[in-house]
Amino acid sequence: MMFTLAHHKAKLRHVNPRAEMHGDEHVIMGDLKFSFLSANDLLAEFDPALKSSLYRKADGDGDQLELPTGEGDRLPKLRFPKMGPIEWEVEIIGGLLTIHHGMSGYSDMRLDVRSADNFKLELMDGGSVSVTFRVQCKPTEEQFGRLCYTVQKAIEISFEPPADDGLMPGFETAAADAAA
Repeated sequence: MMFTLAHHKAKLRHVNPRAEMHGDEHVIMGDLKFSFLSANDLLAEFDPALKSSLYRKADGDGDQLELPTGEGDRLPKLRFPKMGPIEWEVEIIGGLLTIHHGMSGYSDMRLDVRSADNFKLELMDGGSVSVTFRVQCKPTEEQFGRLCYTVQKAIEISFEPPADDGLMPGFETAAADAAA
């Protein structure tokens, strides 16, 4: 599975400019932290079995029973309501992050992603999940200025993972990194 977002409402929580050494040269990089709320169907982007492992159907235990909607896979109730947020250890190498601005797309900010990681999934009763993650990228000076004025504001973002290379597209676990 591959994590993607298309015109999704999110909040830019934090912008961290920093310098990295690339050979003898300092290169300005940026860490962007995003959070957003989504239906628990998004969990399939991480693993197809995750949603059914963590959520169940409402069973009339004091909660409103499900009305027939024709959606056989609606799972609104938490299986483990006392479980805290889940840190999903995956790193997506590459991709494109678009911060949408305006109606035409002309003013959209497009950032080449070095990596997307630090995924945190906070499960909520009712079938919602709050997702937080970090994007490492190399914004221009102008883009850094725009990003700083966007902190703590609701924005619309898209994330496109890198092209499929026939292997595990874009996903590398910490274990795979350690083995290399």
